[in-house]
Amino acid sequence: MKKIGKWFIEPYIIVTQEWQLLSQRNKEESITGSEKRRIKELKFFNIMLAAVYTLFCYMFLGDLVMLIRGNWVSLMGVVFGFLMMLLLKRIQVSRYLKRRDAYIKKDETLIKQ
Repeated sequence: MKKIGKWFIEPYIIVTQEWQLLSQRNKEESITGSEKRRIKELKFFNIMLAAVYTLFCYMFLGDLVMLIRGNWVSLMGVVFGFLMMLLLKRIQVSRYLKRRDAYIKKDETLIKQ
């Protein structure tokens, strides 16, 4: 049960960690104005990612309740919501986290493999 709960809240944990990291980087004196703007854009992206994940999470849980009550049509919503949450998590971990520093510095060589 803990693994399931952790799976659901992992994107929120990553977003809060990213928010703290980006806030610390924004306070550095050696950062340029364009990098500060990019950091603000990444903060907004994290907020939007969490909002969209929340939307699909509510959709998944709501359709799951409907499925338990006997509405078999909601199975499509459960599957779709789960797949979209899985896709968002995959994008966040495998794409965003590897490219964050490269985006801030505008240097493609910083992309982690």
